[in-house]
Amino acid sequence: MNKFPYIPQPMNELFAREKSRIDFLFLRPLLLVFYFILRVVIFPIKFLIHRRPYGFEGKCIDGFLAFGLKYLASHEAAELLIRHIQIEPLIYRFLLQNIKSDDDESKKELDDKINSEKYAESKDNQKLNGIDGDFSVLSFKEMIVNNLTIGHDELSYEVADRFDRDGFLSGIEKLRNAKPEDHNVYSKQILEYNKKSSFQFLGCTNVVMLIVIVITIFGDLKTTVKALNSFGSDSVVLWAMKHIYADNKEVSTDLDFYMQVYNNRSHYNSSVFFSDPSQYLYYHIVFDEFVYNTLLTKSPNGVEV
Repeated sequence: MNKFPYIPQPMNELFAREKSRIDFLFLRPLLLVFYFILRVVIFPIKFLIHRRPYGFEGKCIDGFLAFGLKYLASHEAAELLIRHIQIEPLIYRFLLQNIKSDDDESKKELDDKINSEKYAESKDNQKLNGIDGDFSVLSFKEMIVNNLTIGHDELSYEVADRFDRDGFLSGIEKLRNAKPEDHNVYSKQILEYNKKSSFQFLGCTNVVMLIVIVITIFGDLKTTVKALNSFGSDSVVLWAMKHIYADNKEVSTDLDFYMQVYNNRSHYNSSVFFSDPSQYLYYHIVFDEFVYNTLLTKSPNGVEV
């Protein structure tokens, strides 16, 4: 975790601080060994008795995630995770804006709801789910009720299903003159609970690793495999960014360093026995941070905006 020139500076600084954390030095190696043993043992068992969901999986996964974010995660780690939950769908919305199939009235109703003074916790099919959903994170209870983790993983498959090469390329000039939505439009109220209650034990590396471990333990086989492959859509985003910034040599060079390993270029090539939980942080979360920051601050013509 040295400082790499193609990674956004705030992420470089965060990773530099991670290296000195006690949990990174002592807990991370133990978690890596545990995860290696866990996946060898648990996937054959899931194949025999837990291929399909029984109904409790999502609540268990998000229950443990909520507990960890509230009491164990450092504020930096919680902030990174919540921001990621919000900026990933915003990136997808941006790339799909010329080929979106949802009608404008539904989008307007959602925007009105987000901006309403009466807006409060809710359970509906657009809360923390779907690319065009509402990603204000108000409470841990809301996370659990709305199956945040599984819903977030499904975004990757949704963008791959909705993306259309010809539609994207035909509207690329419009994209080059546009910006993604501001993630600050969505509430991060949940971070206040973390700030008040957390013992700050876990940095972002171990938070991400524990999320992967919890999904592996409690998810059914189908859900777990989908989750482990859920950042395959990054290859779609990478392809789109290479086209948007084809005339910006600096950005194009940086994007080359996010080229994915062979088993992370689609949703069906990754083996659960060779999955690396660190990829979620260094390949997926960091990549989304880079893409979002680039779309906001870099011109496709090579001039900062």
